Amino acid sequence: MKISWIQPKWLRKNRILLSFLISLLCVIVVFNSPAIARTSTTTSFRIPIFGLHDIIDEANIQQSPKNRLQFDNDYFKQDLYTFLNYLAKNNYWFLTSQDLFTYFIQKSQPMPQERIGQKPVMITFDDGYEGVHQSVLPILKDLEKNYQTKVKIVWFVNPGLMGVKLKDFLPHVSCEELRDGYKRGYYDIQSHGQTHKKLTLVKDKDLKFELEQAKLELRTCTQDLDKNKWVAAHIAYPFGSINRRVEKSLPRYYLTGYVYDGNILRVNRYTNQYRLSRIAVNRYTSPRRLIRIAQRATTLRKL
Repeated sequence: MKISWIQPKWLRKNRILLSFLISLLCVIVVFNSPAIARTSTTTSFRIPIFGLHDIIDEANIQQSPKNRLQFDNDYFKQDLYTFLNYLAKNNYWFLTSQDLFTYFIQKSQPMPQERIGQKPVMITFDDGYEGVHQSVLPILKDLEKNYQTKVKIVWFVNPGLMGVKLKDFLPHVSCEELRDGYKRGYYDIQSHGQTHKKLTLVKDKDLKFELEQAKLELRTCTQDLDKNKWVAAHIAYPFGSINRRVEKSLPRYYLTGYVYDGNILRVNRYTNQYRLSRIAVNRYTSPRRLIRIAQRATTLRKL
């Protein structure tokens, strides 16, 4: 026998209202589910990381083409001042390598309230040339005086070359000079390998030496200043060269690693912390172009 079901009159008359109530209930359930709660932690942040090398002062006759070898990776002090002055004037957040790791990658601490409304950038220098200490440190002091803000740079140093000053070889910063900038709160000192060898080409024994010895010597240089052990906790690969073999060796020594791929870093839950993007800056990169890139950084807001 076939049994049919007849809808009650109240249900037929209020079918639209009932559909609306069911839909509203579904929305409430979905937005309070753990899956949705997790999306707030997957926000993508755009963080431009600029990579420079030696800095030339055009006003210094000793750094003119007649008296110094010229390289494409050099950048002029006057152009750098224009760029950093814009960032300081417009209240950018100058990230250290540990800031990036703590607040954006690991997310082990909540975003500092004083950073809300700022745009994060990172200014890095490779190789540890003395010209950076001579030219950049006065800029950082001047900016702090003008804007009452501490402008920090991340310096990826090869400790095996610290203090080396040879003829026809660009002089490298000494441990004493590094300590000077570190004590003043301007330098974030990190590893660039021990002797600037391309890590992808060295044997496993030499790879261990390049990674381990660089960390040891940089921390020895700053051991009485670095209570948190943040010096040499991060690395930028010489020549920007990285492969799976090198990457597999990194977690034992470093928390993050930096490459050169010309991209603005986008931090989300898929970010590989050992392949953090940097943008190479050279003598052909105008301050105006750097400013345009910096303007694309994410403005930090409350979640």
